Amino acid sequence: MIPTIDIAPLFEPEAQGQVATDLAVFQAASHSGFMVITGTPHTAELGAERRKSLLRLFDIPEAEQRKLWKRNFAPENSNLYRGWFPLHSGDSLCREGFEIGPDCGRSLPSLSAPDLLYEPSVFPNEIDLPGWRSDVSDFYQAMESIGNILLASLSRSLGIDEAIFADAFRDGISTLRLLRYPARPLPQGALSRESSAFITKGSHSYEIVCGAHVDTGLVTLLADCEVPGLQAQTQSGEWIDIVIPTGGFAVNFGGLLSRWTGKKIRATRHRVLSAGPERFSIPFFFEPRPDTLIAPLPIPGAERFQPFLFGDYLWDTTTRFPENYGLGHLRPAQPGYRDPWASAEPGSQ
Repeated sequence: MIPTIDIAPLFEPEAQGQVATDLAVFQAASHSGFMVITGTPHTAELGAERRKSLLRLFDIPEAEQRKLWKRNFAPENSNLYRGWFPLHSGDSLCREGFEIGPDCGRSLPSLSAPDLLYEPSVFPNEIDLPGWRSDVSDFYQAMESIGNILLASLSRSLGIDEAIFADAFRDGISTLRLLRYPARPLPQGALSRESSAFITKGSHSYEIVCGAHVDTGLVTLLADCEVPGLQAQTQSGEWIDIVIPTGGFAVNFGGLLSRWTGKKIRATRHRVLSAGPERFSIPFFFEPRPDTLIAPLPIPGAERFQPFLFGDYLWDTTTRFPENYGLGHLRPAQPGYRDPWASAEPGSQ
């Protein structure tokens, strides 16, 4: 089962319910790797009206959309890492998205050397979307607040200093992604065994518009946008629907957090189904500074691994996705970097 946890006590210092809430969050993180949370204090910043405001982006004219496309799809544009990936970014034409960084609400840090991962975000014209950027800023900062609260809670349960995560995420490069899955035709009648992109549940057919995967990062917060479709896989292999109550969020823990905590946190496979209608999604990928050293934490019994920089890992993984193909050479990793999933071995350090 995927637990639903009221995390309101985590926002109240010394709250009586904090210990119990910490335990519930850790049990979810270490067993299911997935949870639904309620009780966040950001009603205005993250509510249904704010989410609708953010999704206005997909209504702007096509000519204005193209100005925001990543350079992979519009060579005349300068932005590579932040911005819009259109429907033709993948073979299936099943989704498009827009990615926003921390400069939606604060200045990027001054760097001694440029870093593509701190690339400035691109934004639509205020005339086309009045108030949009302010709404995005509020949403982004509220999501960061929730991410920090969850990692502080996990720190207490893991017995490590809360400052470890807090310091790593100061000037972090978290990504707010707006996604649109267009309406899709579904097959009529029984599905053939060759129809691997479709499944049946009961008497209904569904298309798998985002295949089964484990997020590569640390913590993903997903806002509910009314049309269901998110599923998580249990340890027994069963796929279960994620039901997000009004005002709640789905939270899943990524492969990197599992690695960083020495496998004390579990990363869970999940996927997205479409029953045909247009669907929107607003995931927030909580990410630290690129120069954060991902090294074994002082957790008794945790699996050891070879340390590496977060930025090297992020660029290596993100350039494997269709929207970023062919960009890997533009940000060389530090000498000696190796894919942690290929090189990590129990007992290595």
